[in-house]
Amino acid sequence: MAAITNITEANLITEAFKRTGITSPTSAQLTRGGDYFLQEIFNDIMDTAFRDGNTRLKSLQDTFLDASVEGQRTLALAEAMDEELDVEILDGSRRATAQTGGASSITLVSTDTSTEANAEGKWIFLTGGTGADQIRQITSLDTSTLIATVDSAWDTTPTSSTTYLIVDNVYGRENGLEEVHINEIENGTTLTKGRPTEWAKFNREIVFNRAFDRSTYGIRIRHYMNIHEVDRTEGSTYRYTRLLQNWQSTLTAGVMWKILEDNDDNRQMAKKKEYEESKLNLLVKESPFGGEFVGFSL
Repeated sequence: MAAITNITEANLITEAFKRTGITSPTSAQLTRGGDYFLQEIFNDIMDTAFRDGNTRLKSLQDTFLDASVEGQRTLALAEAMDEELDVEILDGSRRATAQTGGASSITLVSTDTSTEANAEGKWIFLTGGTGADQIRQITSLDTSTLIATVDSAWDTTPTSSTTYLIVDNVYGRENGLEEVHINEIENGTTLTKGRPTEWAKFNREIVFNRAFDRSTYGIRIRHYMNIHEVDRTEGSTYRYTRLLQNWQSTLTAGVMWKILEDNDDNRQMAKKKEYEESKLNLLVKESPFGGEFVGFSL
């Protein structure tokens, strides 16, 4: 099946109709194709993954970033978050306000005494102001101008209002930030502030064992998204477009099957078989763990 270029939901659905012989689908048919057929195929892909214990799919990996708030003990989960991979607290001794920023750089505070050796390779997290909640890796530092070049362009260019943290320590599940049951989290009314060392997930929130003592820690959650909650906004920078692009062969075959089934077309079983084979190949490819995957059955 040839790939569809410039993929959008609309042209994927239109192409599926055309390949079944309906060259000029009506607006009602296109709406039904997107609102029902395509969503049924997404549901079927995830149901199959769930049955075989493989709900963590690479195209649904995401990272949530936020800066702490002094006194904060809870953090609302990202809307589409399904399952966390790790919760991390970013810390360091260099917290300051930038002088300015560029497309792929940031000028550190004038009093900064960092050397190339202790800056290059470090993460820099924007804790507040313009461009807050972005993280990049420092690839070079000009110690005379204090311009730190980062590994990729900022989504929003930092300015003189931007505060930052140069990350020296990342505390996660393996080193200093342990996941526990919610019943093990103490009542926060008697606890002093500090860097949390434990967390629990409860009612779509992360609950920490103590309140943060600063508003300049970074909180990073690596997680998998719920396919049913992915924002359907389209464009080159949006996940939904990447999903359509990465899964287009399987999705197109699935929608074609649904169209043929809806029309009681005798080609439906052959197309269903093609879709099922494509779906299983997709799920093996989407496994984030690599290597041989076993467990699927026809």
